[in-house]
Parts: sequence; C-alpha cells; structure tokens
Amino acid sequence: MESLDFSAKNHLSRLFSRVLCLLTPVIFIFQFDSVLAVEVEGLYQGTVTVESRNDERERLGAFSNVFRQVLIKVTGNSEVLTLPQVRRALNNADDYVDTWSYRSISDSESALTASTDASNAGFSAQRVELSVTFFEPEVLSLLETANIPLWPGNRPYTLVWLVVQEELGARQLVGASTNIFPEVMALLDTEARNRALPLLLPILDFEDMRAVSENDVWDMNTEILLQASRRYQSESVLVVRLFRTVSGDVFGKSNYLFRGQVFEVEMFEQTAESFIRESVSMATDEISAYYAVLLSGTDSSIEVNLTVQGIKSAEDYAALLDYVANLTDVNDYQVATVENQTIMLRLSTGGQIRQLVETIALSRTLVPLDDLIRNDNQVYMSYQWNN
Repeated sequence: MESLDFSAKNHLSRLFSRVLCLLTPVIFIFQFDSVLAVEVEGLYQGTVTVESRNDERERLGAFSNVFRQVLIKVTGNSEVLTLPQVRRALNNADDYVDTWSYRSISDSESALTASTDASNAGFSAQRVELSVTFFEPEVLSLLETANIPLWPGNRPYTLVWLVVQEELGARQLVGASTNIFPEVMALLDTEARNRALPLLLPILDFEDMRAVSENDVWDMNTEILLQASRRYQSESVLVVRLFRTVSGDVFGKSNYLFRGQVFEVEMFEQTAESFIRESVSMATDEISAYYAVLLSGTDSSIEVNLTVQGIKSAEDYAALLDYVANLTDVNDYQVATVENQTIMLRLSTGGQIRQLVETIALSRTLVPLDDLIRNDNQVYMSYQWNN
C-alpha cells in the first residue's frame, strides 16, 4: 500500500488556476480533422525522487530542482535558467511553492525515474517521490518582472516521423500503430513531458504508407513529408532518423520543419537519450519562441476591435467573454456593442497582435471571417463563433 503525505501552503491557488485538460504529451489521434492544439496540463507541477520525507534541507533543494522543470515547461526555453532574476528565484524556490506531497514508489518506478532524470542519477535505490505544485500567479509575476516570454498552455501538436535502422540495414517507421523500439519511444515521451511539447505520431495506415516510405524519412525528403503531414493538420513537423550500433551508441539526425524553415541536429556516436533530448529541445525552442508572449506587453496604445458573429444565446455570450478573458495575450477587455447576434469587444493586448491571432487560430473557437485590418493604432478582427 502506497503511503501519502500532504502539505499545502496556499489553497487560494485554486481560485487563480485555469482548468486544464488531462492529456499526455505523446498523443495518438485518429480524428485528424479536429487536431490542431491541446491545452497542456501540469505546467506548474513537477516531481523528483528524494531519500527522506523528513529532511527539510533536502526538500528545499528538491523544490529548486522541480522549479527548474516548471520554468522550462512554462517558457519552453531552458536558457531562462541562466538569467540573474531566475537564479535568485531558484535559490528561494520555497517562496513560489503552493502544495507539495510525498509518495512511496516501487523499485521499478524508482529505477525508471533515476534513469530518465539526470538530476537524480545515482539514486536508483530511492523509494520516495516528492511532487510539487507552484503558485501560478507568483510564477507569472516572476516572468513579467524578468521580462521573460510565456509559452501559453494551448500548444500545437508536433508531428513526428521517426525511422530506426538496425545494424543489418533494415529500416522501420515508428508510429501509433506499431509496438517497436519501446526504449526509443520511452525516451521521446520523457523528453516531450520534460518540455511540455505535445507530440503526435502518424498511425502508418495504408494512406500514410502510400505517401511516405522508410527511405523518404531517412533521406529527410521535406516535400514528401510536408505533403503527407497535411492530413494531420500540423504545421510543426519533427523528422528523426536513428542508426543504432551493437555498443548502444547511435548516429542520428533530426530535421525540424516549421513555417517554411528547416532546423537540424546531427550527432555521431552519442547515446540515444542525448540525441532524442537535443532533437526535442530543438523543436521546443523554435515553436515556443514563435508562440511566446510577453506578459508586460510592448505597445499598449494599440487597440484591438474584435467583432464576433453568431452569439445566439446568453450561454454563448458568457462563453465568449470567458474565452476572451482566458486568452494569455489579452490583458483586459470591454464590451463595446451588442447588436442582434454580433458582439464587438475592445481588447488590450500590449500590442502583441501576431501572438493573439496565432492563439485564436489554435483553438478553432473563433473562425476568421475577414483578414485583419490595421489602421494606425486601431486593429480590426472579425470572427464567427464556433463553440
């Protein structure tokens, strides 16, 4: 029977935290027409294995380690850990902790944690796991004060085309419908979780296999892969090829295809873990930088006029206001006009118009009716309600 200890520092966080959907970062999706993005859960939570439930000094050090995990997930950028304000916050991570709990774990769980968490290397015999949740408003305040962009929790899927070649030369594609190379898939899942990057694997059905071959992925044929990726409606595509030797080393190459650009990682005689980590980090760094938003804004003089048609009931009206209020890119809003089934809102966005447009596009709650119009400091956006 597993035992559980629980301590809470601030129960008010429940009033500030948003409701997030439970979803594993590596997703196998079959309804392709509805796949665009997912609200990632657990951005302000993390776990670490420890030796004791009663060592306060160890617990404070663990808070700092988990805080590192959280800051990387929230921003998508590991470089934030080097900033002076962040380093000071890490030294006082206890100030940001909301709740924490211990639980006993089995030998197999402990060994898995030790093998996948570099910060706990050498502690495979540990039997206690510490889970920590950080107070979201305090974390956001740190990012705003330090002028660090936030990667909103509504994140696009990254489609992964993965091919593995064995020593004898046989190449195999890995997808949602295959059960091969479990150790590689476990590494991919771990790194995706560490960076809070939602991944999507092709199902490799007849349509996929007709469009893409093992050699297409191995050769990194960008044109073919982008064409085949359209059915998954993912603009973020990670192409990975990996050759494993008897010694366990790998020769690997990854291309990340995103909005007309190609980014590359190539490694020789490295561990599979380091190669997968670098590949996932490459994709995360690029996509998070594109969607990141500065909480403090850039130009508050720009006014956004958002017109939404198709508001047919009081429930639609309330849902629209709730949707707008929870957009990371929106600092404040006012209802300007309500006429028939059309509402116009004035939004304060800090001038981050591109991020606002991209965030709205991810959810499909609003469908664009016209192109964005900008006239001096006025921006006009028109959408159809599609809740």
